[in-house]
Amino acid sequence: MWLIHITGVVQGVGFRPSVKRAADRMGCRGFIRNDGSHVTIGVDADASTFLSGVREELGPMASIEGVDSSEMDWADLNMEEPAGFSITPSREGSMDSSLPPDTAMCRVCQGEMFDPDDRRYRFPFTNCTDCGARYTAILSLPYDRERTTMEPFDLCTGCLDEYTNPTFRRFHAQTISCGKDGPIYTYLGRDMKESASGWDAFLGAAREIRRGGRIIMKGWGGMHICCAPSELEGLREWYGRPYKPFALMVRDLETADSIVRLSMEGRRILSSPARPIVLMEKRHDAPEWARKGLDLASPGLCNVGIYLPYSGGHHLLFSALSEVGFARPWVVMTSGNLPGEPMALTLDAISDLDADGYLVHNREISARCDDSVVVPHPPAGSAVRRPGPFDMLSFPIRKARGLIPDPLDIPFTGRVMALGAERNVSLSVTKRGRIFTSPYIGNTRHPSVMDYLRESKSRMRYLFGVGDIEAVGVDLHPRYNTGRYGSEVAKEEGVDLVKIQHHHAHGASLLVDSGLASMGCVVVDGVGHGDDGKPWGGESMWVDHQGYVRASHLEPFGIPGGDASVHHPERIARWLCREVGWELALGDERLETILEKTHGSSLMTSSMGRLLDGLSALLLGVTWRTYDGEPAIRLEALLGRSKNPWTEPFDHPVCGTGIEVTSRWRTLLEELWSEGGPLSPGSAADDKGLPDIAMGFVESVVGDLVVKAANEALAKGSVDGEGRPYVGITGGVSYNVPIVMGFLRSCDRVGARAVLHSRVPPGDGGISVGQAVMAASRL
Repeated sequence: MWLIHITGVVQGVGFRPSVKRAADRMGCRGFIRNDGSHVTIGVDADASTFLSGVREELGPMASIEGVDSSEMDWADLNMEEPAGFSITPSREGSMDSSLPPDTAMCRVCQGEMFDPDDRRYRFPFTNCTDCGARYTAILSLPYDRERTTMEPFDLCTGCLDEYTNPTFRRFHAQTISCGKDGPIYTYLGRDMKESASGWDAFLGAAREIRRGGRIIMKGWGGMHICCAPSELEGLREWYGRPYKPFALMVRDLETADSIVRLSMEGRRILSSPARPIVLMEKRHDAPEWARKGLDLASPGLCNVGIYLPYSGGHHLLFSALSEVGFARPWVVMTSGNLPGEPMALTLDAISDLDADGYLVHNREISARCDDSVVVPHPPAGSAVRRPGPFDMLSFPIRKARGLIPDPLDIPFTGRVMALGAERNVSLSVTKRGRIFTSPYIGNTRHPSVMDYLRESKSRMRYLFGVGDIEAVGVDLHPRYNTGRYGSEVAKEEGVDLVKIQHHHAHGASLLVDSGLASMGCVVVDGVGHGDDGKPWGGESMWVDHQGYVRASHLEPFGIPGGDASVHHPERIARWLCREVGWELALGDERLETILEKTHGSSLMTSSMGRLLDGLSALLLGVTWRTYDGEPAIRLEALLGRSKNPWTEPFDHPVCGTGIEVTSRWRTLLEELWSEGGPLSPGSAADDKGLPDIAMGFVESVVGDLVVKAANEALAKGSVDGEGRPYVGITGGVSYNVPIVMGFLRSCDRVGARAVLHSRVPPGDGGISVGQAVMAASRL
């Protein structure tokens, strides 16, 4: 007989039932059991032959990543040769496998839920071994019902029959339930008193939405705020978010196709089991009924985030909306949390919002997990990009539900923990040459988010069996809460605190994402603390697992008032105009006097993100940032209208270490305002080909960064098989699709092989991955 130990995504995905079916089909005797986070098989057949048969039976969520097998006798296991093949009780053991993510309800389960003759008719927690909540339902391992949030719900006779019958697709499905024995949705009115349950709860919520009300709905990983898109103006005032984009959940792909431009990749991602929010371009020919809603969902932007229903509750809500006469096939469905707080798990955490109704269930959420957000890749030719979960080719903006866990291989075996930067934080741990990253955590300036980070640290270390760590990786910035917390953890555990420069961590995260050992790297970002104590953010680097070389950077420019310029980007535009002898009138004489007096003492930065903020203020009149990244995001709409970027006026010889900024700004002003100043924010006329001029300005800057990165990569031997230098793009700005397309064109011009993110967020959500690999490399 053969004893086989298997690691991978092998729990919570119907792996043991699949193995039993394969064994019965092949006439094999033996057993399978969960051991910790992996599985152990004993079988009276050749291991290789048996596993080939097993792979034919595996469901879509299962994945075999490691196999260790040995030949022995049954007596060596202190057992007699079995008469058949059975699933035996689980044992405690090592924690060295991945876990399954939450995945969308499959078509078969959806069909049952809408079949009036099925015993799960209109039961929102219908699932099977191929779908449903997993990561947000697991309490501990091994994965058995008593270690999930379904433990309080005893199986009825019907569910027990399915659970124990090897021919059923719910054989050993640990989250199995039905309307007789499972969780239940209830509807609470504004007074938080229950008024309906079951299907009637969904009807109550639907009627409130039809009346124009706002409800809070409990899902798999937290609370959502839901209303009709026509009510977004009221929602924005109520929620205190005047311009921040909100996601739209649409009933089906047909609806999605009518309101956004669906590429083939976008369509595939949208309908994948992960069901992320996908940012896509709004259709100019969208139906009349949809146009106002699209504008209200993402004011001033060319794209909008949409996603499809993924839980039974979502499908039932759309069905209820149809039944009560709500004519539109979409709703606003956005994360439910107080501003600055993490996604709420309970009504108590969100009761201050005072919604019109609450659609909630009585199943515990084991782990907070927000909706993932992605941007499909543009056409990228021969660029290096490794497909993400479910073979997605996209930039993950927020990596969470459906895309987490997603372990990544690294060439180092140590155990470290990395805590990210400040905003959009995730936490990463490493073990045996793999990085495991948490779902999106948030902005750690807020105490409640720091509490969530601490909770995530404990959960991640337990679920992935990290145990004692050997180092803690943090950002170089001296005032980040994550750095202070990391210092506390390192001191408590008696290990090294490893400080990683912010943009180096971005570059290292792209190494992990791509699987390369080194590359030239264009890091276009907001602001990160540089090794010289100055704020960086527009960098041309060469990175490997030992360190980095800062080959070039944007010519430093002023950000008057430091953080004040982040919220008032017109100050950056004024500084640049003043530097080249032009006047930019802000309409505030007192402020202009202060800025004039402090012009020469302004904080200087090389940040590409801040440069784009200034450009947005100059060209679009964006003078107040209401959400993170707003000026640059609104600029993307203008850049995306460019058909033929006019780079020639902005071309400069690439020499020295500084990439020209002020001279390009002067050229920009001369092209758009040939008669001279004074100017005012947003006064540029579009009749001069504003999109092409703006994109030409931006692409010329990116192009110079590419040249420097390519030269450094060539010098260091970071080339592909044809001798082309590897040049990647990373940082928060690299979500901007027009800028990525300009980067790809620049790589083509210099003969470089482009490298793109696809599994690690390019922004600060990926910082902990870069910190983790660099900390592990130093052990």
